[in-house]
Amino acid sequence: MTIRRRFRRRNSLKDFMEVVYQGTRRRFSKDFKILEQFKTLDNAEESAFLMLSLGILAICGAVLIKIFHPYDLIFKWKLTMSDGGEIFNLWAKPPVDLYLKVYLFNITNAAAFMEGREKMHVEQVGPYVYKEIMTHENITFNENNTMSTNPSHPLVWQEHLSEGRSEDDEVVMLNIAMLAISHLTADKPFFIRMALNSLFMSQDSKPIVRMTAKEFMFGYATTLTSLGNTFLPGWIYFDKVGLVDRMMDFNNDFETFHTGVPDPRFSGLYATYRGSPNLRQWDGEHCSNIENASDGVKFPSFIKPNDTIKFFRKSMCRPVTLHRADDELINKGSLSGYRYIFEDNLLDNGRVNENNKCFCRKGYCQPVGLVDVTDCYYGFPISLSFPHFMDGDPRLQTDITGLEPDKEKHSSEFIIEPESGLPLSLSVKVQINMHFRDMSAYGRVKRFSHLTVPMLWFEITLPELPDSLDSRFNFYLNILPYIEPLGFWSGIIVGLALLVYAVTRATMRLTTLSKKGQTLEVNYARANILQVAANGVYNPCEMKLLHANEKNNMILRNDGHESDDLYAELQTPINQNQQQQQSSKIKQRSSFALELEPAISNTDTSSSSSSDEGNESDTATLTLSRNSTPSCSDDGETNNDSLISKSFNSDDDDDDDGEQNIGISLSSCRSSMKDSHGSVPGQH
Repeated sequence: MTIRRRFRRRNSLKDFMEVVYQGTRRRFSKDFKILEQFKTLDNAEESAFLMLSLGILAICGAVLIKIFHPYDLIFKWKLTMSDGGEIFNLWAKPPVDLYLKVYLFNITNAAAFMEGREKMHVEQVGPYVYKEIMTHENITFNENNTMSTNPSHPLVWQEHLSEGRSEDDEVVMLNIAMLAISHLTADKPFFIRMALNSLFMSQDSKPIVRMTAKEFMFGYATTLTSLGNTFLPGWIYFDKVGLVDRMMDFNNDFETFHTGVPDPRFSGLYATYRGSPNLRQWDGEHCSNIENASDGVKFPSFIKPNDTIKFFRKSMCRPVTLHRADDELINKGSLSGYRYIFEDNLLDNGRVNENNKCFCRKGYCQPVGLVDVTDCYYGFPISLSFPHFMDGDPRLQTDITGLEPDKEKHSSEFIIEPESGLPLSLSVKVQINMHFRDMSAYGRVKRFSHLTVPMLWFEITLPELPDSLDSRFNFYLNILPYIEPLGFWSGIIVGLALLVYAVTRATMRLTTLSKKGQTLEVNYARANILQVAANGVYNPCEMKLLHANEKNNMILRNDGHESDDLYAELQTPINQNQQQQQSSKIKQRSSFALELEPAISNTDTSSSSSSDEGNESDTATLTLSRNSTPSCSDDGETNNDSLISKSFNSDDDDDDDGEQNIGISLSSCRSSMKDSHGSVPGQH
């Protein structure tokens, strides 16, 4: 019976402890979440520090963007010419559609003019359109930040753009070879002039001849040209005379261009032509200097409104100056640029602009509107003007009939994007003439004395950029510039937001944790787990945290020393604190450690006057802990404000020998948070 009774008492105690454990776990799970705040304190501090660091880095990045302007640095770097670079490849072989349009002046009254009955009458014929494949060949980079190259400008016939014209069209034009030789020898000794007269008569040479348009532009064979090539190869190294062919002759030419180091504004611009920054046919830098001039592929970068631009093509034989026409921004595709035109009085030969007197060759100044380029065309008496003698001396138009100058049709213009120097479109219009002085020494050509005869005018045109190039520079010039201010303001806003967030979060976290600490002091009291020995002496074992409102999990005994309403006294501050927590709506995270450890110990008190069956007792220890170190004084003293215990009889048969007493003492001393989880109660 004793063994059965002991076994039944032990099972009943286990069932009771399980009920207490489950109830405590369910009821304490919500309130003990508060304790988790202390575990996440380090994580909160690390998160706030991380946000603070990111905010400072964002603001520093914005300041660096404002100081160094990374877009400008990248853009200048892209403008610099380097072997294999993007801008270099575009400059070496421009992927653009560049065209040469040629208009011929067909002489309609050759016989009447030669007989002296009428003024020469001309009729414009054209256009004859060719595509110019402009490339820079044999490029070599030099140590002085320049690159040398041989220019190449082959032409490809474009019949579909020629408005029904054909290269086989017959036209009546000047005999360039005969008139050129006559002009060159007009002031030579008599025997030279007599020999040439005899040659003209034997060959039946005429100053006005009929030929195809292609022959006039690209060369036709004559006896005079063949003789010149045979006896004077250093002067006439070609056996055919064609005006466009000679104009586009770049044989043996070599040019040097700037790479953009150290100044990217001048990348792709002339440094020298044929080894010199000055053209040999002119005196004075104003007329001869071509340094920093453009060949039409790229103009200076970062152009300011009042800046002037130089432009040079071999066919023009001189540099020309451009200036901005107005402040109107012109859209071409997705890009925008300003219109540049030739400077005023460009061809006045010093009549208005004294600096232009250097264009008077050997002291002889041609009429206003003409520029003498004899030295660029093998000594032929070639002069340049604007189409139809526009803006020229009125006598030029009165000597020749059929001319109709029109500024809208015959003016040149350049649309240039000012930041990159990229030409969005261009139209360069120049007329080639033969200007004669006294020709009376030769009877067959004396009708041309002191006459300026127009032969053709041409237009070098770039209508627009191809779509691929337009899209690429639209990204570089219109989209990328917004990245810099966007990065600056984003850095400032994000940086300030992170700083404010970090400071606010840290402040709120510290405030919340402080309030939680106060809540724990109110909600929790010390619980002394007392072990009841068989001799009736209560031994204080451990000091653990016990939630004060868990009435069902407390084993109460009112021994008359404390108030019966002790639970109500504990519950009042708890309810007030819960209302305060609910109104603040601060999400509280907590964790709890609950350790419920039954310990059943058998204490057999043996004496000479007692038996084994009557002196056996079981002891149960209930431990509730929250990571705190057990607190028991060595002398077994406990400062208890109240002692509450409840008697539990584990013997169903009302056996007085097996009464189990479990006591819980509530202490009013404040709990100290220490790291101890699930400790087993010690015995004193």
